[in-house]
Amino acid sequence: MASTDSPNASLTPSMTHWREAMSSLRAGVAQREFTPKVGIASGIWGAAKKSRSESIHIGLFLTAIAREDGDGRKTFIVGIDLCVLGCAECADDMLSQIAEGVGVSRDQILFSSSHTHAVPLPCIHRSKKKDGSELIPEFRELIIKNTVAACLEAASKIADVDITWGYGHCDLAVNRDLPCGEVEVVAFNPEIIADDTLTVGRVSTRDGKVIATIANYACHPTTLAWENMAISPDYIGMARIIVEAETKAPMLFLQGASGELSPRNQYSGDTALADRNGAMLGHAIMSTLKAMQSPGRGLKWNGIVESGALLGEWNEEKVTGSNQAKEFRIDVPVRVKEMKTIEQLREEWAGIDPDALEERITRATRLRIGYESNAEVTHPVWIWQWGEAIFVAQPGEAYSYIQTELRKRNPGRIIFVVNLTNAPGLFYLPIRSAYNAPAYQAWQTLLAPGCIEIVTDYLDNEIKKIK
Repeated sequence: MASTDSPNASLTPSMTHWREAMSSLRAGVAQREFTPKVGIASGIWGAAKKSRSESIHIGLFLTAIAREDGDGRKTFIVGIDLCVLGCAECADDMLSQIAEGVGVSRDQILFSSSHTHAVPLPCIHRSKKKDGSELIPEFRELIIKNTVAACLEAASKIADVDITWGYGHCDLAVNRDLPCGEVEVVAFNPEIIADDTLTVGRVSTRDGKVIATIANYACHPTTLAWENMAISPDYIGMARIIVEAETKAPMLFLQGASGELSPRNQYSGDTALADRNGAMLGHAIMSTLKAMQSPGRGLKWNGIVESGALLGEWNEEKVTGSNQAKEFRIDVPVRVKEMKTIEQLREEWAGIDPDALEERITRATRLRIGYESNAEVTHPVWIWQWGEAIFVAQPGEAYSYIQTELRKRNPGRIIFVVNLTNAPGLFYLPIRSAYNAPAYQAWQTLLAPGCIEIVTDYLDNEIKKIK
């Protein structure tokens, strides 16, 4: 207790109440496992010589958070251990079935893949020639069934919650655009410092019980590669195990803008390396959570204590966060680049490993459905304000430029930037300089130079309108 009989007792700072970024909303959480049968075709690596999975490293999970507004309208964020949804046709079918099963429109769900490369693709077109592809339809149904069930359970658990938001840091991600002579390869580039920002939300009931952790971090889950035959969430699996063991609550992982970011140590068949990478992220998330005040609490100035120095005392007090919410979608006009024909690509790639060639051709063929050279198309982006946090989600693989720019231009905001949401998620949004080398991401994408800069400017304009 601060002293009241000191001549310095009346000294006070300009701010006497403080709290972290916080939201007071109505929300519920649920989680489901959807690990497929061993033997299913798994992984997306062109260098892989086998396709049938042989074991389970860590099971696959999806986590759903439901939010309800004052009119009873519900929206959902789902984080799931998938790479991508495959092609436009398969993605549209799955997302439509999920929305119908939950009883909401497509734009009321953010369905976000973690991007692990050690799982089956739920696409009946890209996998039909591979051993183990006969199990893909069953896997698709498993995803749809469990996503609907998790969303409905989360909706049934909706209650008043406090969500504390914060930024942390994790050293897992490195830049992976490495110049090698006249080309760039996808490998650790020690000369560029990667964005290490970690964004975290702690969801708790009004009596202080933690019911979920939301973690947003940008790093390709490519620890496990062509020599790996285990189904795995990659590094996300161990990160989730660490966080959930400590918090006793589900963790929802959202992949950040990781187009040019990956682990330093990767492309392995050793699941122990995935666990090591995951431990880095898991402990970073826990460090960020431990730095937060108690759930639903801020600080109140309590006065001066006379000691060897004048000591100012702060005590925790109950506080309420923002209940402002707004959720909408914008469609940003972008241009398709001049695309080579499939025949030209076959000629250009002639001489590489036949399996790798067919993987590239299949990707290119399914990717360009609905796109024409030099056409103007729209790129969908979802912007959701949940109290004092803003979620920005889009379907591609954006470079980290989009998250570093939005956070730099909007200081004081807590911004989650999420890749691979609500669509196949097969094309990149590289920065302009990536097209010069060109980097893999630039020759793979359908979008012309300048796309990410255009999308970022549109997003920044919309974020600045949010009060």
